[in-house]
Amino acid sequence: RDGRTLEAGLDLALRAGDRIGIVGPNGSGKTSLLLALVGQLACARGEIVTGANTRIGYLDQARSGLADGDTVLEAAVGDATELVLGEERLSVGSYLERFLFDRPKQRLKVGELSGGERARVCLARLLSGRCNLLILDEPTNDLDIPTLEVLEESLLEFPGALVLVTHDRFLLDRVSTEILALDGRGGAARFADVAQWQSA
Repeated sequence: RDGRTLEAGLDLALRAGDRIGIVGPNGSGKTSLLLALVGQLACARGEIVTGANTRIGYLDQARSGLADGDTVLEAAVGDATELVLGEERLSVGSYLERFLFDRPKQRLKVGELSGGERARVCLARLLSGRCNLLILDEPTNDLDIPTLEVLEESLLEFPGALVLVTHDRFLLDRVSTEILALDGRGGAARFADVAQWQSA
């Protein structure tokens, strides 16, 4: 990026249940790393190998990918009528109620939603069982407290792997099993948890 090396010699393997929080100063390459993971940015060196059964769900900072003309129901679950989440089978209506959309709100158009509501639609879509690797870029930006609570509980229940960029240290402490700290000069350090990172 701009002739700078953002990450050098980074060797990272993700397995089911891994929850890696990525931290670092602005411009240190956090979003660039996520874009490389989802195939939207080429690596200058090295490679990223994705497992044959890996299904990636990506939430960018703009929460893009929603069509204003779709209803909440259509945007979140498509034409599904029920979802299987682990051992649980849910109607789509019940599923969306977990994201604070009651039955009337499930028929609203995405274009009518607030920023926090749009974020909840994105989360519902990502967590509906279609992916086993979540990659989230600053998911707490502009969220209200009820949506933050939904996000936290949903991530704690998610059985797959998670890569999370956030400045929210409470969320990091709650959901991450490892911290990857970028320094913006090509260096990266790994820590077992938020407390170890903060005391380094």
